[in-house]
Amino acid sequence: MSAHQSHIQEFLKSVDPERYLSCIYLPESIRHTAMTLYAFDAEISRIPDLVSEPMPGEIRIQWWRDLLKSGGNVGSGPLAEALMEVVAEQNLPGEFLDNYLQARIFDFYQDPMPDVGTYEGYLGETVSSLLNLILLSCGSEQNAEHADACGHAGVAIGISRHLSSGAYLRARGQVYFPLSILKNHGFDLNSWLAPELVDDNEAVVREMVNLAQEHLHKAKTAISLLPKDNRVVFLPVLFADKILGKISGNPAECLGKPVVLSPLYRQWLAFRGVGKL
Repeated sequence: MSAHQSHIQEFLKSVDPERYLSCIYLPESIRHTAMTLYAFDAEISRIPDLVSEPMPGEIRIQWWRDLLKSGGNVGSGPLAEALMEVVAEQNLPGEFLDNYLQARIFDFYQDPMPDVGTYEGYLGETVSSLLNLILLSCGSEQNAEHADACGHAGVAIGISRHLSSGAYLRARGQVYFPLSILKNHGFDLNSWLAPELVDDNEAVVREMVNLAQEHLHKAKTAISLLPKDNRVVFLPVLFADKILGKISGNPAECLGKPVVLSPLYRQWLAFRGVGKL
């Protein structure tokens, strides 16, 4: 294992154990690619916690965009160097990562998503794009099944991750849930972020779970049509499914504390799920 690979593996294992576990079951030929892309996503996700204003965050995003456009990597750090290497080795389309970075600028502001379509588009440019790049690395054809699997799975996974970290996002003043859904239940931005929870908070969470489960159902159908060797890319769907089930049983929980699966259960789920995908 190269120094880059070792660094990426340890970083991803510490910050995103679910995705790290998902990568363990991938073919060796694309395992490092997937780990690098997920580690890159984890690094970008950390930026809002490292800056106090949007501008420094946008500058950091622009640094990554410039790096990807330049094609250089010397002296840019182990993650950046690893990312540039896998982009070149796998011949990954640069516009996917550029669109990803452009979408992540939203994370530095406290504006709500205006509607469901905008939210789905954000998740499509971020979570779905990563799945798309990993699936392309498997040699998958960019057909309708490929697009549907990545698109719907990314939205379902993205919603589950936002719901499971709902308490943290509220504390940060961040609202990813569409404003149109909040308004359906009598909330505006300020009332949604109020510390006191009411019954209508649970109603919003239930509607978000239902939206995620709709995409999850479509994703599973599309995944079943992919070549069997490529389906393992979608192990994160299994984690999302269980997280959504856990949240639907107690909707208020995710707004008060993180909702997670135990490490042992995650391992069992992944081991059992590989044969069922």
